[in-house]
Amino acid sequence: MTVLTKAPPDATPDARPDAGAPAEAELPALRRRWPLTSVALVLGIASLPMLMPAGLPPGPGNTGLPDLALIGLVAVTLLWASGRGLPVRWPFLVPTLMTIIAGGIAAVVNQAGTLTLVKDLFVLMWAVCIANLGRDPRALRLALRAFVVIGTLYAVIEILGMILGIEAMSGKQLDGERAMFTFGDANYASNWFICVFFITRAARYPRRTWHRWAVCAVLLTAEGLTGSNGGLLALCVALLLGYLFGLVREGKAHHAIAVGSLAFFVAGAGVAVVTTVDIQPYLDRASQMSPVLRDSIGRTTGESTESRSSVNAATVQMLEEQTHPWGIGPNQTRPQMLARQYGYVREAHNDYIAAVLERGFLGGIALVTLLFVLIMRCVRIARRGALTAEYAALVPRPEMFGALLAVFLVSALFYQTLHYRHGWAFFGLVAALDLFGRRAAPGGRPAGTPDDPDDPAAEGAR
Repeated sequence: MTVLTKAPPDATPDARPDAGAPAEAELPALRRRWPLTSVALVLGIASLPMLMPAGLPPGPGNTGLPDLALIGLVAVTLLWASGRGLPVRWPFLVPTLMTIIAGGIAAVVNQAGTLTLVKDLFVLMWAVCIANLGRDPRALRLALRAFVVIGTLYAVIEILGMILGIEAMSGKQLDGERAMFTFGDANYASNWFICVFFITRAARYPRRTWHRWAVCAVLLTAEGLTGSNGGLLALCVALLLGYLFGLVREGKAHHAIAVGSLAFFVAGAGVAVVTTVDIQPYLDRASQMSPVLRDSIGRTTGESTESRSSVNAATVQMLEEQTHPWGIGPNQTRPQMLARQYGYVREAHNDYIAAVLERGFLGGIALVTLLFVLIMRCVRIARRGALTAEYAALVPRPEMFGALLAVFLVSALFYQTLHYRHGWAFFGLVAALDLFGRRAAPGGRPAGTPDDPDDPAAEGAR
């Protein structure tokens, strides 16, 4: 979806160095830096983890500093686009509207959960702002580097907090040793550091190899201190997929098939061992080495597995007991568990179950549509030679964005990650490359135009 704004009379076309760049990129030149735009973009990215800084509780409706920063970023983005006569693009609008409609019907039927619909539109604005600012390669470069630099700084703060025992820096759990940083949730923090890790690898920033590997080591250390088993599993899957995607992109598909088959065999053997052999004594022995290990892998076959099994069993039972196809209402899993007096009361902890349970079959269709659009965008930008020269220089390894998407897809089996604010900011990076960074499609039609047959959701419609 695109909103047209009136072009100023003195607008001049932007001469692009790559003749294959999308036609829409050839708009008024962005010759002068607007410091306010850069400041709003960097502050917005820096605010993403600040949900519970220094342990402070969230605001009304689970709001926080990122939401305040987003309001400013939206205002600046609209002023920036309007001042240059640029159309405002709305990536992921169609699946988001489908989600809101499904949630709206469920909220009306159950008379609960209306506030969550506002949150659905709010998180979309992270993708909208970053995608539109990303039409200027300088702004996209700033966003990528802000993610890497700020994310690494936060990782260092968390690590120092754990070493020095300063809980305001590390966000250490009161009843455990897992670091939550400023998210108030260790799994949320794990996903953030993994996200920054893959952005670092995709952008290959810092440019010097040993600097980049040092940054990656810091980020992985911070992620390890969160003790997130689901995050570790998602990271391992994504690392493998990132390697396979790289082989395919280099024209080594046969190597990718061989490595993938080997990995599948090893994973299957591992699952067989875990399900037939009692590994708890070995986990107990390993967990004695470190409090973090005790609160992470030490819970693998105990508390963690039992709690998630209880939640999954309860949500499946609630699905079976539904008398209508519209769902129980957005964000109503916990209240419904309380009302039914279940022994273990939690949120759904699974995006796929939550979408259908809370928003009915329409919510499931909306989720499938969103995932399809995300996957298609990642596939398009990861093709060899798909990006123009200036955008390829910013993201030399776009297949790593596909690997990062896999992190969210795997993590969604254990947590509700598709509502993470930084996740939608990452979706905005993907949309920026897809909308403005791809070369012209065969036949001369710019990629990403409204009637591009390769755009399944027609999200670029004017």
